[in-house]
Amino acid sequence: MRLTHLWRYPMKSGAGEALASAVVGEEGLEQDRRFVVVAARGKFVTARTHPQLQRLSLREQAAGHWQLAHLDRPEYGEIAFATDLQAERLDIQVWADQFTALSVSDEADAWLSEQVGMPVRLLWLGEQSTRYREVIDQRVSAADAFPLLLASESSLAALNTDTPTADHGMNQFRPNLVISGAEAWAEDHWKEVRVGEVRFRLVSSCTRCAMVNVDPATGLKRDDKEPLTTLARVRRFEDGQVHFGYNLVALDPTEGRNTLHVGDDVEVMA
Repeated sequence: MRLTHLWRYPMKSGAGEALASAVVGEEGLEQDRRFVVVAARGKFVTARTHPQLQRLSLREQAAGHWQLAHLDRPEYGEIAFATDLQAERLDIQVWADQFTALSVSDEADAWLSEQVGMPVRLLWLGEQSTRYREVIDQRVSAADAFPLLLASESSLAALNTDTPTADHGMNQFRPNLVISGAEAWAEDHWKEVRVGEVRFRLVSSCTRCAMVNVDPATGLKRDDKEPLTTLARVRRFEDGQVHFGYNLVALDPTEGRNTLHVGDDVEVMA
């Protein structure tokens, strides 16, 4: 088995960024989901309700310097800003978790508000997140619940076989790590894997919602409501939810050996 793709999403629900290598820390991949779009009272905004977010790119240009852009509409311009640890700290809510994050810039807020269609702000988690999840006894980024998500190319191929359109891409599921060489759905039976030099614990399978029906290439929801309709038929678990992919936490990443590279070996440890 091999690691075939690495993805990070600097802005929650924003466009993904393909990587050749990535450093793994307690909170996930470096610079993954460090920024969150929030509305009134700090409640997070995602592509579940505003799918156009997936066409908005946030990229680091240099250490601490970032640029916002629309992937399809260059006429909207680009917004550059620098993060500041002394910026205003505000309350934020991601699902049931309430914590704090830092403001970014008035210009970024105004630009994003125009794209989203309502007043929003862009917040930065800082160098260390203040969000703590007891279920895994550690800090996490602005990811939905866990630091990392793994998905299998074989499992996607099996899902496409069961789906009438059979044209779904892995980017609809927004994983961090994509692997090849395993049998379809083999990950249902894994407890621990090693990718390169980093060991990971599979905490739980990932429950799915209508966000997987968003086409990342357009930022629009698919009219056929796929692949969620097929997932509801072939991947509904005892909890009543539909599942695809697995949530991970890194196990004691060793100094100097916590970098993943596309092409790394993948081994099931338990």
